[in-house]
Amino acid sequence: MKKISNNEYYELFNRWQVSGKTKASFAEDEGISRTTFYYWCKKFSIEEASPAGQSSFSVITPDLGFQREPVVRISYPSGVSIEFFGKVEIESVKELL
Repeated sequence: MKKISNNEYYELFNRWQVSGKTKASFAEDEGISRTTFYYWCKKFSIEEASPAGQSSFSVITPDLGFQREPVVRISYPSGVSIEFFGKVEIESVKELL
């Protein structure tokens, strides 16, 4: 059996993605080991998901207009409190009283 290079496995991986076949079926049709093909598919899927030099984290920028203190606080005798931050419609507050 001929040794297949990384580039050749990558070409097989790309062909499999557009083939619509299962990995097992594609590997059988190409005459390669299923377990080896599974290994390369996993390897290439991970590489595509997070390219070198890029983080999988996203930058989150806080909204500077966010109120840190509630503009309305309703405290019930049972100890339950409801706090509203930002714009509050008076009808919403009335429904809770």
